[in-house]
Amino acid sequence: MDIRQLHYFCTIVEEEQITKAAKVLHMAQPPLSHQLKLLEEELGVPLIIREAKKWEVTEAGQKLYERAKQLLHQLEDTKKEIMEIEKGVSGTLTIGTSTICISYLSDHLIAFHKNYPNVYVKILHGDTYYLEEMLQENQIDLALLLLPVEATNYTIENLHEDPFVVVIPRQWEDEFPLDTISIHEVVEHDLLLARRTAGTGIYENIITQFQQYSLEPHIILDCPDISTILTLVAKGMGMTIIPKSEIHQVYKDQFKVLQIEEPFLRTQPAVVWLKDKYLSRAALELIKLLKLP
Repeated sequence: MDIRQLHYFCTIVEEEQITKAAKVLHMAQPPLSHQLKLLEEELGVPLIIREAKKWEVTEAGQKLYERAKQLLHQLEDTKKEIMEIEKGVSGTLTIGTSTICISYLSDHLIAFHKNYPNVYVKILHGDTYYLEEMLQENQIDLALLLLPVEATNYTIENLHEDPFVVVIPRQWEDEFPLDTISIHEVVEHDLLLARRTAGTGIYENIITQFQQYSLEPHIILDCPDISTILTLVAKGMGMTIIPKSEIHQVYKDQFKVLQIEEPFLRTQPAVVWLKDKYLSRAALELIKLLKLP
């Protein structure tokens, strides 16, 4: 059993068909089938049941797949680590971020680029649930997201807490002459809220806050993309409650921002990555910047 065979086997499992796997691997089907047979003979157990139309990965095959993926990721991390010794801070840094955390990244990314111009940065967006999926599948090096997270195999660096504010359309400002608003006033208006694709997060926490005051907000829309919500608020569809850091200067003519009078939520953004994953020097340097005030 060698690395090449493990790569072949993982591809077969992921494609769920030897013919498709052979195309992905740019090789003929018979040699690939032969490598699978050699692997099964060496281990002494069937890895994939392939009879007529039946296709099923055995329990042994599933365990081998999980272990093989770990080994292949570790091998890739080792290659990156060795190459960095020679090349310094360079390569590609893939970052996953929720729209609610993008401000933490944008505030420091320009400085990061000036310090490390040879690093190519790739940014992927999603809510916390989706970002966790990408972390677990090694599609991203690290994620900027809002806690809590579901899995436990993470290293987590908390960033600075951020208070929630109410955002109203600019055309409503005559109705709200002050710079503050009570949650008793909020429940009298249509509310648009950010919500995770799956799991619990801001949406559920905001509702809980209202329930503590025996109030029920009039929610007319939820969406995982905060920029979509802000666009609809700007058009006058309703108001929203979001972290203060999401109100950028570019929005100043479209909204009015109100502080919440009662004690309310504060977000806990964090930088998260897999515990057993090698972090490049570029990733480590970016994390240092993100932790600055």
